Amino acid sequence: MKLLNRNIRREFKLSMARFISITILITLGVFILVGLKATGPDMKVTGQRYFSQHHLADAEVTSTTNLTQSDAKYLRTLPHVKKVILGQQVDLRLNDNGQRVTRVMALPKTLSTVSLTSGHLPTADNTVALSNKLKNRYHIGQWITLTANSDRKSSQLKHRLFKVVGFVNSANYIKENDLGNANVGNGQLTGFAVVAHSAFATNNYQVARIKFNNTHGAAYSDRYEKQTNRNVNQLQKELNHHARNRRTRLTNSAQEKINQQSQKLQTLQQQLSTQQAALKQTTQDTASTSQAQQQLQRQEALLAKKVAKLSSAKQQLRQINSLKYTIQSRNDYNTGYNEYGERANRISILSNTFPIIFFAIAVLVCTTTMGRMAEEKRIEMGTFRALGFSKQNVMKEFAVYGVSAAVVGSTLGAILGIILLPHIIFRAYTAGINVGTLQLHVPWLWLSISVVIALLCTTLPALWKGYQLLKEIPATLMLPKPPANGSRILLERITWLWRRLPFSQKVTFRNLFRYKERMLMTILGVFGCVMLLITGFGIRDSLQDLEHIQYSQIIHYDALGVYNSQDSDHNVHQYQQTVTQSKSVKRSMLVHYQSMYAKNSATLDNQSITMIVPKSTNHFSKFVTLRNRQSGKKITLNNNGVVISEKLANLFNKKVGDHLTIKDAQGHRTSVKISGITEMYIGHSLYMTSTYYKKVFNKTATANTEMIQLHHHNAANVNRLSRKLTKQSASLSVVQSLTNKRIISGILGGLNNVVLVIIICASLLAFVVLYTLTNINVSERIRELATIKVLGFYPFETTMYIYRETILLTIAGILFGFLGGDWLHRYIIAALPPETAMGVPSILASNLGVSTLLTVIFSLIVMGLMARKINRVDMLGALKSVD
Repeated sequence: MKLLNRNIRREFKLSMARFISITILITLGVFILVGLKATGPDMKVTGQRYFSQHHLADAEVTSTTNLTQSDAKYLRTLPHVKKVILGQQVDLRLNDNGQRVTRVMALPKTLSTVSLTSGHLPTADNTVALSNKLKNRYHIGQWITLTANSDRKSSQLKHRLFKVVGFVNSANYIKENDLGNANVGNGQLTGFAVVAHSAFATNNYQVARIKFNNTHGAAYSDRYEKQTNRNVNQLQKELNHHARNRRTRLTNSAQEKINQQSQKLQTLQQQLSTQQAALKQTTQDTASTSQAQQQLQRQEALLAKKVAKLSSAKQQLRQINSLKYTIQSRNDYNTGYNEYGERANRISILSNTFPIIFFAIAVLVCTTTMGRMAEEKRIEMGTFRALGFSKQNVMKEFAVYGVSAAVVGSTLGAILGIILLPHIIFRAYTAGINVGTLQLHVPWLWLSISVVIALLCTTLPALWKGYQLLKEIPATLMLPKPPANGSRILLERITWLWRRLPFSQKVTFRNLFRYKERMLMTILGVFGCVMLLITGFGIRDSLQDLEHIQYSQIIHYDALGVYNSQDSDHNVHQYQQTVTQSKSVKRSMLVHYQSMYAKNSATLDNQSITMIVPKSTNHFSKFVTLRNRQSGKKITLNNNGVVISEKLANLFNKKVGDHLTIKDAQGHRTSVKISGITEMYIGHSLYMTSTYYKKVFNKTATANTEMIQLHHHNAANVNRLSRKLTKQSASLSVVQSLTNKRIISGILGGLNNVVLVIIICASLLAFVVLYTLTNINVSERIRELATIKVLGFYPFETTMYIYRETILLTIAGILFGFLGGDWLHRYIIAALPPETAMGVPSILASNLGVSTLLTVIFSLIVMGLMARKINRVDMLGALKSVD
C-alpha cells in the first residue's frame, strides 16, 4: 500500500499541469453555473427583504382631482382591502431655480415607510428629511427653500423655508437617476423629501396606499404578482363605478352653482345696462354725472368678478367631467420595483443557457482528459497487477486523482460562485438602485448537481477505462497497446491529389482522420469556447447599438410637453404659444398622448404602451421614423389600423393583420387592427391616425401634447425649455428623450458589466481547454515525436508535426463556432433584454474578428508552452519506455 500511495503522490507531482488544468475547468464550470443560478434568486430575496422592511403598499390609487376621506372610506369597503392610508405630496423646486426638483411627502407611518440613514425624522412643521441621494449636496442643519411655479402650489405647505434634520431611503424611490416626472422645474424629479403632516396647509390628498389581505407569497413571486393583478383589475372596475357616481354628484352641485352665478350675472348686467342708460341722460349735472360714473365703475368691476367666478365654475365643471380614478400595482406605480425585478429575471434567464453550455464544455474536456489518463497508465497498471495488487487498489490512483480535482475545483467554484460572482453582478447590474445589502443564499440543488457531475466526469471515465483495461492479463497490459489496423483515409483514394501532397501534409491528414476521437474533441472544445466568446461579445454589441439606433435613427424629438387639455382655452393656447414662439424649438407637432396597457395572459402583467395620435401625419416622419427592421422599408400611418413596436408584437405573438386588445388606465378595452410593425428597441409604442382613433374609440382625439424637436439637442436646451413649459398653468409634465437615454444607458451599462464577467470567464475557459487538449495530444505522442527527432527533423519541423493538426482543428472549431455563436446569440438576445426592450439581433464582423483573434492568441500561447515540452523530449528514454 505504501508503494501505491507513493505512486499516487508521484503522479500528482509529475502531472501537476494536468491536475491544475482539470481543477481550473471544474472551478470555472461550477463558478459560472452556481454563481449565475444563485444571483437571480439572491437579488429577488434582497428586494423582498427591503420592500418588506419598508411595508411597501400593494397598490396605489390616484385621481384627476384630490382624494378625500370619503374616498378612503369607500376603498375600505372594497373586497380584499386590508388597509387604506391617504397620502399628501407635492412637487417643488429645491433652492436653485428649478435645477433640482423634489417630491415632498407627508411622512408615511404604516405603508411605504422610509428608513433613516442619518439624523432624525421631521417632527416640527418647518423641518424636512431629504433623500439619501442628496446627502452629498446638503447637510443636517442646513436651511433650504422649497418653492413651486405658482403661489397656488407652494401654498400647499405652511412654510417655504425648511431645516434639514435627516436623510432617508424609501422603497417607493429605489432608483437614484430616474425618480419620475414632475410638473415643476425642468420636469424631472431629482430627489424626494418627507415632512411632518402638520407642514401641509390643506387636507387635500393626492394618493391612497392600499394593503391587500389575500396576497400571499413574497414580492416577485408568481403567486403574489398574479393575485395582486387580479385584485387591481377587480378594484379598477369598482373605482370606475365610484367615479361615475361622484361625477354625477359633483356635476349636479357644480351646475347648481353655475346656474346661481348665471342668474346673479344676468341681474347685474341688467342693473349695469340701466345705469348706463341713466348716465347718458344725466349730461347737465356734473356732480351727479361723476357720482354715477363711479357707481358704474364699481358695478363693472363687480361684473368682471362675477364673470371670472362663472368662468372658474365652468372650468371646475369641465374638470369634474374628466374625473377618473386609477389603481396601479407595484409594477406600475413604482418603476424601480418593476425594473429591479426585471433585472433579476434577466440574470435568471441568462443562467438557463450560458452557464449550462459553459459547464458542459468544461465537463466534456475533463471527461476526455481523465479517460486519456487511464490509457497512459496501461503499462503501470499491468505492472501493479503483476506485483499482486488487486484491481481495486490499482484503480485507487484514478479515484484519488479524480476526486481530488473535483473536490478542490468544486469547492473553489462554489465559494467564488456563491459569494464573489453575485456581489460582482449585483454591484454592476444594480448601480443606481438602492435595495440595501445583497442577501446571499446557497442554491443547494444546483450546487449538488454540479458537484455530482464534477465527481462523475473526473472519476467515471478513468475508472471505466481502467476496468476495461484490467480485463486483460497483466502480461498483455505490460506491453504497449497494439497499433490499430492500417487503413486508408478518403483523401488517399483521390490518388491524383494525394500524390501531390508533401510528406508532412500526408502525415497530418492521416493523423487527423485516423484518430477521429481526438479530432472531434479538439473541434468541439474550440467550437464551444468560440461560441461562448461570440455570444458574450455579441450581447455587448447588441446592447451598445440599441441606444444609438433608437435615438438617432428612429426617435427624433427631444421632448414631449404634456398639458391638460381640459384646462381653459386661454391656458392651453398660452402653453402652445410658449412652444411655437421659443427660439430653441426647430419644429413641433400637436399629438394625443396616452398611456395604454395590454395584458399578458400568461403572467397577468400589464404591458405599458405609449399611444401617440398625431393631429396631422404630414410631417410625422420628421419626429418618428417608422420602418421595418428586416427590410428597412418605411411604414406610413393609414386609416385602416395601427402601427406597433416589434417587441410588443413579439411579446403577444402578433403579425400584420391581427388584432390587439388594449385598455386605458381605467380598464376600458378596445381592439385595434395591426397594419404595421415598426422597428423599436426601447418601450412599447402604438401609433394611429386621428381618423382611425375616432373609428375605434368613437370620439375625437384631443391634442394634449406638444412633440418638440430642438435646434441643438443638448441637456441645457432641453432643461431650459422644460422649465418654461412647467411654469404654464396647463402643464402636466415634460418627458425628455435625454432622460430616457440616461435610464437606458444605466440599465445596459449594468448588463454590459455582467457580460464582461462572462467574456473573461469564457476567455479563460478557452485558454485552459486549448492547453488541456494540446497537452493530451503531445503526451500521447511522445514516442512518435522521439522517433521524428531521431530521424533528424529540425526542432521547428518536429513542433509543426503536431501543430499542423492543432492549427487545422482550431480553424475548423472556429468556423463551427461562428455558426453556434450566431445561434446562441440570437437565442439569448431574444430572451435577455427586459420585456420593454429588444436587442439588436445581428452580429458585427468585429465580434467574429475579436473572438477569432483571442482564440488564435490563446492557441499561440499554448503552442509556445508546449513547444518547450516537445523540444525537451528525451529521445532515448521515450523510445525504450516500453522495453
